[in-house]
Amino acid sequence: MKQMEIKLSKKVSMEIFHTAMCNGLGFLESYGLYVLIDKPQYNKSKKKLNMPCIEDVLQQMLLDGYPLDFTDEEAGETHTIYKEDVYKNVCKTFNKSLLNIINEEDDAEDADCVLQTVIFGGVIFG
Repeated sequence: MKQMEIKLSKKVSMEIFHTAMCNGLGFLESYGLYVLIDKPQYNKSKKKLNMPCIEDVLQQMLLDGYPLDFTDEEAGETHTIYKEDVYKNVCKTFNKSLLNIINEEDDAEDADCVLQTVIFGGVIFG
């Protein structure tokens, strides 16, 4: 059965990605995937926010035009995403996971699906 495409605005796509980062960045570590933080870029984006958590700053970095790099320690590769990747790929997430996040009924598995889809274009782990 083919998946139904869910149309999302850029704002909603970024909100879903932010939620996924909040609930799933730690989950990625179980695959050996880690976000690499460019300190000067991070600090510039952090100054724009009031008492942010790391996910807020990572989102702001994307909105400021900076990339996020995810290193895959097992494969020895780095995967770079930009805000355009978030806008383009969040809607490609499995409908079930996407709808769970939209309906605020999500868990770490749903967040993981969103993150993998944005980073890789689809779920490759698990």
